[in-house]
Amino acid sequence: MNNKDTIYIDVDDEITSIIDKVQNTQESIVALVLPKRAAMLQSSVNMKLLKRAADKAKKNVVLITTEAGLLPLASSVGLFVAKNLQSKPEIPKATVPIGAIDELIKADDQESTTADFDSKAVAGVAVGELATDDLMTNNHPAKPELTPLPYKRASNEEESVMLDNSEKTEEKEADNTKEDKKAKDKNLKVPNFDKFRKGLIIAVVLIILLVVGFIFANRILPKAVITISTNTSSVNSSLALTLSPSTSTLNTNQLIVPTKIQQSPQTASKQVPTTGTKNEGQVATGTVSFVATVNSSSGAITPSTIPAGIGISSGGLTFITQQPTVFSGRVHNCGTNCDQYYSNPTTTTITAQSPGSKYNLGSNSQPAPFTSTYQDSNNSGTVYSATGSTTQGTDNLVTVVSQTDITNAAQAIAMPPTASVKSTLTSALETAGYYPVQTSYSAGTPAITQSANVGDQATTVTVTEAVTYTMFGVHESDLSTLVTASVDQQINTKKQSIQDLGLGKATFTGVTQSPTQATLTMQTSSTVGPLLNIAQIKSQIAGLKKGDLETLIEQNPGVTSVSVKYSPFWVSSTPKNTSKITIKVKKAS
Repeated sequence: MNNKDTIYIDVDDEITSIIDKVQNTQESIVALVLPKRAAMLQSSVNMKLLKRAADKAKKNVVLITTEAGLLPLASSVGLFVAKNLQSKPEIPKATVPIGAIDELIKADDQESTTADFDSKAVAGVAVGELATDDLMTNNHPAKPELTPLPYKRASNEEESVMLDNSEKTEEKEADNTKEDKKAKDKNLKVPNFDKFRKGLIIAVVLIILLVVGFIFANRILPKAVITISTNTSSVNSSLALTLSPSTSTLNTNQLIVPTKIQQSPQTASKQVPTTGTKNEGQVATGTVSFVATVNSSSGAITPSTIPAGIGISSGGLTFITQQPTVFSGRVHNCGTNCDQYYSNPTTTTITAQSPGSKYNLGSNSQPAPFTSTYQDSNNSGTVYSATGSTTQGTDNLVTVVSQTDITNAAQAIAMPPTASVKSTLTSALETAGYYPVQTSYSAGTPAITQSANVGDQATTVTVTEAVTYTMFGVHESDLSTLVTASVDQQINTKKQSIQDLGLGKATFTGVTQSPTQATLTMQTSSTVGPLLNIAQIKSQIAGLKKGDLETLIEQNPGVTSVSVKYSPFWVSSTPKNTSKITIKVKKAS
C-alpha cells in the first residue's frame, strides 16, 4: 500500500519551491493543494518542470484544484487532478495545443458578463472548454481540437491514484534508484540569484579596496627626502642674556628676554620609631651645709654669698640651690693661710636637676659630699663644698623623641629623582609654548617639619621635607630673533642665508638666578649657506622624476650635489603634495 503526503501551496510560492517540496517528501503520493488562481502553475513550462521533477523523484503528484484553466495544462503533461482530497484523481481528458492552452489561461483571468453567457447553450459542455472567450462561437462553446499527447495516456483503471491509500509502494529497484539519484537533469537548474548578488557585492567591495589601495599607495605613502649639499659654513654666537619674568617684550639691545618661571613643589615624608627615654618620676629634694675654704695669705676675707640657682654636684648628679647661702665669721683654721667659714643658717635647700631615684643621696648619719664651681667675687682662691642628703626621688621612664630620631628620619627622606622633576618642568613649559632652559633648573631651600619635638613623649615621629624646584622658560621665537640678529651681523645677507640657527644644540652656561630673574650666556653654532628658498624649491620639484629634480636644484648657486631618496620602494617620482617632501641642507665638511 502507498502512503500519501499533503502539501499546501501558498499563492506566493515559486515553482522552484514547489519542486523542492515534492522532491523532499518521503511519500510516493503527493497531493498538492493549490490556492485559487495558482499563478505559478498557469504556465506550460512550469507544469512540465513539475511533471518532470515528479517523475525523476518517482513521485505521483495530484493537483487538488477546481481551476478550469489548469485542467488543459495538467492534461497536456499527464498530471493527475482532483477536486478535493476525497475525490478520485484522474488525468483530464480534454487537451488543446500549447498555444491554445496559454490563451485559456489568459481568458480565465478575465471576467465574463451575463449578457455574453448562455447557460442553456453550454449545458453539458466540460468546464475546461468554457475557460476562454477565444473558444466561443456565436455564444456557443466550441470544443478545441484534440491533439495527441506526446506520450501514451493510460486509462483510468490502469493509472488511477488513490489519495486515501496509506501504504508506501514496495516496488523499488535498488540499482535503478541509485542511478536515478545520481543523474541530474540540467534543464531543471534554476539560477541562484542570492549567489549572484553575493558575488556582485564582493566584486564591488574588491573594486573599492583596489581604488582606495591605489590612492593610498600613490598619494598617501609616497615620500621624498632630498639632501642638498652646499658650500655652507658655521657662525658662532655668544649672547649674555637676562631672563626677566617681569618683562613682557623682547629688548634686543640689552638682550632682556621675557621669561616664565615654572615651579614644581615637591614634598616627601619619613616616619621612624622614637628611641629616646625620659624619667617622668618625682624630683629628689634635700638640704646641704656649705663650707668655704679661703686662702688668707692676703688677710682674712669673709666669703661671698652664694646666690640661689647655683648648681652643685655629687657623683655626677647635679642639684640646684633654692635659696642664697650666707657665710659668717671664721670658725676654723685649716693651716697656713687657710681659713674655713660655715654657712649661716646652717643648711641650704637643694633640688635635683632631673627626676629619678638615683638622686636620692646620703642620709643624716652619713651625709653625701657635694662640690661647687661657684667663684668667689672677693677672693678667687675660695673653694666651696657641702655635705647633705636628698630623698623622695622616683622613677617613671617613658619613650620620647630624641634628636637622633629627627636626624635619622630627615636623612631617610627620598625626594623625587632630579630627572623626573626636570621632565615635569620641561613638559609644563613646552605645553605653555615656552623653550625650557634646562640649565636654569634649581632646587629651593628644603623646609623641614616634624610631628613632635625633641623630648616629647611619642612612639613614632614623622619628618616632612618640602622643596620647590624651579626652571626658566623663554619663547623660542625670541631666541631666534636674537641669534638671527647676531648671525646677520657676521655674514653678507645678500648672498648668504641662515640654513640652521642651531637652537637645538644651544648651550646655556654661567647661570645666576634669583627669585625674580636669571642671567646666563647662550652659545650657538648656526649654519649659513647659499640663499635657498626651500618652499619655492618644493613647489618646483613636485611631481618631477629624480633626474629632472637633481638638474633643477643644482642650478642654484652654491649647491654642490643633490641626493634623492624615495619611499616606499615602488615610488619613482617626487610626490605632488609638497608636505610629503623633506629638504635637508647639508653643510660642507
